Amino acid sequence: MATDADVFPRSGRPSAESAAQALALAEQAQEAVCSIKPSRWYEWTMSSLVAAVFFVNLLPEPFDLVALGAVYAAIVTVLWLQFRASGVRRRATPALKRGAAACAVLAMLSYLGALLLEDWAGMSWIWAPAGLLVGGVVHVLDRTSRTKGIPAQ
Repeated sequence: MATDADVFPRSGRPSAESAAQALALAEQAQEAVCSIKPSRWYEWTMSSLVAAVFFVNLLPEPFDLVALGAVYAAIVTVLWLQFRASGVRRRATPALKRGAAACAVLAMLSYLGALLLEDWAGMSWIWAPAGLLVGGVVHVLDRTSRTKGIPAQ
């Protein structure tokens, strides 16, 4: 594999051969960056666990706190496993930041809305559609923001 010292010698202008080597190196780096993305199980697992945060509110009083702790422990475990599997920290692209902010706002509004509807109207079933809504939006926004970026040639 060519290095920068081989591709661009210190004396004179780069030759056509060294420019072709530099272009090939850049294309290899671009393909390597594009190949780093979470696996399919990560997208489904994270959106399911976010929906599970809402679903635990359907459980009776002592079990909901235990289940909520288990769901948060599972979220941290999935994030840790994905980090170990990739071996690379992903940079937070602007699309990923916007998607995370939109998911956080939607999740908070849905949670507060479901909490109010459960307390005031006695609609305890509202947690299921709220969880499905937030889990689906997390899945779609996460997939959309991670597939955009440097296109592979």
